[in-house]
Amino acid sequence: MFRYLIIFIFLSSTAFAQQKDIIYLSWSDVVGKSLSDNLTIKSKQLEYEAQDLELWRAYSNFLPTLNYQGLGTYNVELPTIVFMGQQFTLGSKYTYQHALDLTLPLFTGGSRFFNVSVQNYLRKSLSEELKGKEEDVVLQALQAYYGIILAEELSETAREAVEVAETNLKQVEAFYNEGTATQLDLQRARAQYYSTLPQFESAESNRLLSYQNLKMILDVDLEDSIVVVDTLSAKDFLIELKDVSLADYKNISFENRSELKAVNYQFKATDESERIAFSNFLPNIAVSANLQFQAFSDRNDVQWKDYTRSKAVTLSISWPLFNGNNFIDYQLAQVRTDQMNLIQKQTKTQVSLEVEQSFYRVIESEKNLKSLEEAMKQSRESLRLSNLLYSEGMSTQLDVLNAQLLYNNSRIEYLQGIYNYNVNQLQLLKSIGKLNTIWK
Repeated sequence: MFRYLIIFIFLSSTAFAQQKDIIYLSWSDVVGKSLSDNLTIKSKQLEYEAQDLELWRAYSNFLPTLNYQGLGTYNVELPTIVFMGQQFTLGSKYTYQHALDLTLPLFTGGSRFFNVSVQNYLRKSLSEELKGKEEDVVLQALQAYYGIILAEELSETAREAVEVAETNLKQVEAFYNEGTATQLDLQRARAQYYSTLPQFESAESNRLLSYQNLKMILDVDLEDSIVVVDTLSAKDFLIELKDVSLADYKNISFENRSELKAVNYQFKATDESERIAFSNFLPNIAVSANLQFQAFSDRNDVQWKDYTRSKAVTLSISWPLFNGNNFIDYQLAQVRTDQMNLIQKQTKTQVSLEVEQSFYRVIESEKNLKSLEEAMKQSRESLRLSNLLYSEGMSTQLDVLNAQLLYNNSRIEYLQGIYNYNVNQLQLLKSIGKLNTIWK
């Protein structure tokens, strides 16, 4: 009995371990989950947190340093001198020392102040990079989400094409058996049917892979199930920006694009680094204080009363009059500043081009969508009339096959047009740095 109980518990635990979650997602859920769970965003957040610590490290350079040093020395052989024919041994067998050293840099050529500015600019740059990464991931997630809906629709379209081709084949076979259809009609119907099967298998594979792609972006277990609650329909993501001109879009992107802000902060950090390199030519001034206790004894059981105390305050000035590396470092800093200036201009040009491309894609997809919708309606009606006329013997089998092919292609193009229209709007928002408006 006990053995059966163990087996039951083992099977129950195994079944529980294999149980997977079912996740229902709308497009807004995808946005929220990508922002909270995506591994790339989490990695970028850690990078930002590390830079925040670097800023605190820069501030810590203004604080004094306090060191303790403890020494215990056993002199194996003491020095001996001869004076007026007599030998004298110097020192003691044991030496003990305890010391506290306090050092405060008063002036370092301004490098500490410049370093704080550099780390602060880099922190701001990483903050903008984090915002840009969030927009990138959200765009990828929404593309994958609408890709799932598109794949579902295309799979359903392919399945319907198989069913229509199969129904047509059966009808032609019936006509062929009655002697009202030719052998050529039958061969065409069979060819049409078998040509739809690979298309359906391909569409089904793409449908399954589209789910796995979204799971990877959202950091969802690949064995879990995702249920999409939205349908493939045209959405208006631009809202009040819909009628904005191309020039205004570019101006908005120059003000809001995270990549531009990040590069601007990096340029300022590089410029401050040039000042740090120049500070190496200036003197360093520091003040230090020392508190020291020493004991000299020929015995190892030293008491606290045996120690002697000494105090000292030192002001030190160090000025590198010549160091070839300092000149090279300063020239390298100037080169990096010039290089960063070129990157800044190049990034602005790339952003401008990206906005222009996204702008025209939205216009193109909006116009195409209306035409594709009308073409699908007309091809659906043509297919209906072709089937009706063929059943009455008033058209040929070739007309029916052409109508089926035209309808399938037009429907696929219409579904792809809806997907392009939605995604192109999201890409335009991303190009002007306004994609965050859909979740804020």
